[in-house]
Amino acid sequence: MSPLNNQFRIELPDGWKDQTAYTFMGPEIRGVQHMVTLSIDTALEHDDLAEFARSRIDMLAGTMQGMEILKEEQRTLENGTPVYEMACRWIPVDGAVMFQKYYYVIHDGAGYTFAGTFTKQTLKTIGVEIERMMNTFSPGVTGGPNE
Repeated sequence: MSPLNNQFRIELPDGWKDQTAYTFMGPEIRGVQHMVTLSIDTALEHDDLAEFARSRIDMLAGTMQGMEILKEEQRTLENGTPVYEMACRWIPVDGAVMFQKYYYVIHDGAGYTFAGTFTKQTLKTIGVEIERMMNTFSPGVTGGPNE
C-alpha cells in the first residue's frame, strides 16, 4: 500500500467552500476501468447517517433507471467509524451488468460518499480491496509534508 503522495494544504478566504471530489484509479480488467470516487459535502442537510445515506440513495435511484438495491445496512468499520453501506446492480445502456457499492460516512459536520463500480467477477476481488481501503479511512485526519 502506498500513501497518498499528492497531499496539500490551502487556506480558503471567507465565502469559499471546499466541495472536494477525488477519483482513485484502480486496475482495468477486461475493458472495465475500476475506480473509487470520494465526494465530500460540507453543507449537510441531515446530520443523521441513515438520513444522509437515504437522501443520496434516493438521488441515485432517480438517475440510474433500473437500479436494483441488493444490500443496505448501517455498520461500523474495523477502525470504529460508523458507515452506511449500499450495494446495487445496474445495467447501463451497453447491456453489461454492473455492480456498485456506496459507503456513506458523516464526521464533524461533513458527509463523505464513496462509490466503486465492479463487474460480477471483480466484485469478489476489487470489491474486497475497496473494503480494505474503507477500513483505513480516517475522517478528519490530515497529513502531508508540511504537517
